[in-house]
Amino acid sequence: MNSLKYILIFTILVFAYSCEIDNYDAPSAELYGTFIDAGTNEPVQSEIVQGAVIQIIEYGWVKDQTNITQTLVVKNDGTYRNSMIFPGKYKISAVQGNFQPIAPLDNLEISGSTKLDFLVTPYLRIKDASIVRNGDIVTATFKVEKTTGDNIARIGLFSHPNMAVGTNTSLVMSQSTADLNSNPDKTHTLKIDLNNPNFITGRSYYFRIGALSSASGARFNYAPAINITI
Repeated sequence: MNSLKYILIFTILVFAYSCEIDNYDAPSAELYGTFIDAGTNEPVQSEIVQGAVIQIIEYGWVKDQTNITQTLVVKNDGTYRNSMIFPGKYKISAVQGNFQPIAPLDNLEISGSTKLDFLVTPYLRIKDASIVRNGDIVTATFKVEKTTGDNIARIGLFSHPNMAVGTNTSLVMSQSTADLNSNPDKTHTLKIDLNNPNFITGRSYYFRIGALSSASGARFNYAPAINITI
């Protein structure tokens, strides 16, 4: 009988303690913003799959603990938003980007709706981009501007039914590595033939131009996607 009494008391104490430690306010802050090209003041196009991410570390959640990292994914258009963040001070790092590395932000106060834009320099800029359909051929023409001494490693035209199209989300693609660095003013041309079993007549597809720098760790830089109905 005593054993049963002690078990009941222990259970009640554990339950009460659990209720107490779980009684925290829900996340009530949000962090949002845009990756902006410092040279053009335009959003830096990204890629959701293996694209740029934002790492945030909350200070003070656990005493002297600074390695509990949350990750925010950057959207194709270079914007991001997370509306489920606890108010507090954070270390913010933008990593895995298609832009030259930037220093982390330390002790950023996040409360309410906090806007944080990142001013960055993309490795490459897609200039004078055009994607047009002529019959069964989709043709992309564009120039590529380098912001570092690194070479252009690859260019591509990517297509997919989803607007998140890119090198890692592509149904049909056309790529080239030839003669990309001999003339900085060269107009590049890539084509995709719509006579392909992966395309379905009457369906819409997104087409997007991308270019990859040879800089260590670089990701593809992009122009905005264009929607074409096959």
